[in-house]
Amino acid sequence: MKNHQITIIDIARELGISKSTVSRALTNSTNISPETREAVLKKAKELDYQPNMLALGLIRNESRTLGVVIPDIQKPFFAAIVSGIQHTVSRIGYRIVIAQSDESPEVEKENIKALMLSRVDGFIVCHTRDTKDFEHIKLLHGKGYPLVSFARICPELPIPKVVEDDFNGLYTTTQHLIEQGKKRIALLAGPRQLLASKLRVNGYKVALQQHGIPFDKELVAHTKFLHDQVAAALERWLSLKNPPDGICTVYDAGAVKLVELLKQKGIKVPDEIAVAGFGDDPAASIIEPGLTSYAQKPYEIGVVAGRYMLDLLNKKYPVHHSDMTICKGTLVVRKSTCSRLR
Repeated sequence: MKNHQITIIDIARELGISKSTVSRALTNSTNISPETREAVLKKAKELDYQPNMLALGLIRNESRTLGVVIPDIQKPFFAAIVSGIQHTVSRIGYRIVIAQSDESPEVEKENIKALMLSRVDGFIVCHTRDTKDFEHIKLLHGKGYPLVSFARICPELPIPKVVEDDFNGLYTTTQHLIEQGKKRIALLAGPRQLLASKLRVNGYKVALQQHGIPFDKELVAHTKFLHDQVAAALERWLSLKNPPDGICTVYDAGAVKLVELLKQKGIKVPDEIAVAGFGDDPAASIIEPGLTSYAQKPYEIGVVAGRYMLDLLNKKYPVHHSDMTICKGTLVVRKSTCSRLR
């Protein structure tokens, strides 16, 4: 008996009762005596019976699984969000299926189709840096699937959304560089079409404006988060007649690369050019000098996204519910912007 998956037939045979009686006992049916239910549950535990979740899902028209679509599981930011989602939904008996898009809109669409065929009960989605067409998400929404959007959100649908504190993050970081005496502050930005990127650029602009520093479009470089684009942006800035004395970035990996390139060129960080990141990834505290960074709360983003999904599944909100949570962050100051720190 131990050589195969235990079924209700095995329990029924052991107890000398029908499989329908076993089924009623395991599903808490009221049409069964307490003594029989207790005997079935005891035998099920003894035989290490595990319910067939696929069969139960077909009966209940639910799979108790959720599809989580992310651009890159290797990045600490997304890994922490997935952890927050999983810990939140698993407490209520849901499992997650992770689909990685590798920053490809086409792969994202294929992943959505595959998850639909896998009969997931809902979708928690972060789009790729290049996603501009949201028709595949609108299709899910039209079919009545519970949907939650996080980080790189779909702005075209009335669904729950969870985002970082994009505007205040870059506003705070830029203001910090200004307080360090920097006057020519460049910005390593993200793709132009991303809402998060637009908000971060706006935060940077407002900080400059409030301190009477004119905005110079020559000092803004939009990238797709690629190292060669970071290097090209730095070369362009250094070739200017009046190069920057500080650089804000919208992601830590870009800031780490900038620090590396500046050190290779013999440019002192932060005395000649200060560098600040966004995200406070683990590398921020390891590199030399340590990277000043606006710390996000990705695990919290995952927890909030998971709660939104559970609320949708429990009909607390209608599928067309529109709400947004901004997870506040804090600036962590290190030596890449402030050499006086010990």
